Amino acid sequence: MATDGQVIPSAMQLSTFTKVTSIPKEESYKDFPVAVRVKAPEMTFHEHALVDIVAVIDVSGTMGWNYVNGSAVPNHRLELVKEAMKKVIENLGGAQNRLAVVPFSDKVIEAGVTPLTEMTKEGQQRVQKTVDGLKPGGGTAFRAPLQKAAQILDDRKAVEDRLAFIIFLSDGKDTYGFSKEDIPRAYQIHTFGISEDHSAEALQNMATVTSGSYTTITNNDLDKITEKMDQLSDKLSSIVAVDMSIYLKSLNPGVSLLRIESCTADDTSSKSQISDNKLSANIFVRTISSSEEREFTAYLHVPESQGNGSKGVMELLTVGGRYNQSWDRKQITLSESVVTIERPGSTPPAPSSCKELNWIEERVEYWCKVKLDLSAMYDKAEAEAGVTVSGGESQCQCQCQDLQTLRAGSLVAIDRAMHHDIYTATLLAVKLRHCSRGGAAEPATENAPSTTAQGAKAV
Repeated sequence: MATDGQVIPSAMQLSTFTKVTSIPKEESYKDFPVAVRVKAPEMTFHEHALVDIVAVIDVSGTMGWNYVNGSAVPNHRLELVKEAMKKVIENLGGAQNRLAVVPFSDKVIEAGVTPLTEMTKEGQQRVQKTVDGLKPGGGTAFRAPLQKAAQILDDRKAVEDRLAFIIFLSDGKDTYGFSKEDIPRAYQIHTFGISEDHSAEALQNMATVTSGSYTTITNNDLDKITEKMDQLSDKLSSIVAVDMSIYLKSLNPGVSLLRIESCTADDTSSKSQISDNKLSANIFVRTISSSEEREFTAYLHVPESQGNGSKGVMELLTVGGRYNQSWDRKQITLSESVVTIERPGSTPPAPSSCKELNWIEERVEYWCKVKLDLSAMYDKAEAEAGVTVSGGESQCQCQCQDLQTLRAGSLVAIDRAMHHDIYTATLLAVKLRHCSRGGAAEPATENAPSTTAQGAKAV
């Protein structure tokens, strides 16, 4: 569409982000993440393509009844779908969008089929009346209604400025041999699996093969059908870009693309492909609606840097793309960006001219060894006192109490000596701290304390 004869350009934004900004040049990084984000601005209905939608609605017996032990109990699923269709019809109004309905059970219910009808006020009322008149009954077969929906869209005469979609709702399992080969590829199919007993695999295949969407609604959430259908129909009637292709190309022979993931859970509306040599990739997005944001994460292998110098920048990827405006199919090129990463060199270690800086750790290890030896000595003495009872039980109790008193006193004395010793070593290390920066050590005014316990570990 155009305003005053001028094509309205899209302001689609493509951007890249990295959470990691620096990798030492001597290190490699596997699974380095790069976020690729595309965002559509909010646009008016003048910048949206017109849409044709065929709603394929399951009206089998289970859409109205649960059959338990030979008894039929109402479940109102079809009534909830009718309410949801009211919101779809409302969202498609106000423009020249069109809607058709194909009800089915074990066959297409021809009496309930409507042609593509423009959503004027009169057209909305006519389609809603047909939907309200649907009744549940029969089995479940997917092939015939899907073929009918595709045929309705195929028979259109003026399709240059229109997008076409199929919405497929069912609560049951196909019992007539439906397979992937029965799915029409020309149109996006957006499926809704109602209740836990629907054909999940078949509905998901419809969505995946056509880059559509698959939504499940459990028995406990049946009241959300209207909300979900409202969101979908609003999205389909505000599409601003179609057939988007985002490319990623390595700018370094050692930088390879490992995988690409969508940041949207269960995303079936986009696909990605990495080249055999892993130096390039493409992300394909079928449609993007007004204000919609899509984000993907590309995981790279980044090798060690072969450049010279202590600090540099490595170019990893170039990212760009193109898409078609939905209303006139004019191709738009996305601005290209380059993903870089800093590759600093490691800082050479300071000259090891001040071994005294290790004194603190050595002294801690030494005193821990002393404490362990002391504890073991008293444990042995108390054990011997417990079995040597020549003076009777009272003599044993007296010896044990004396040993416990000596243990406590010894520990206090050792703690005091340890604190003084480590404090002295710390003062000396502080005096010589500039050695770690490569400077000459000041002459020591006191000797380093000797260590008599070597190799003991701190506890």
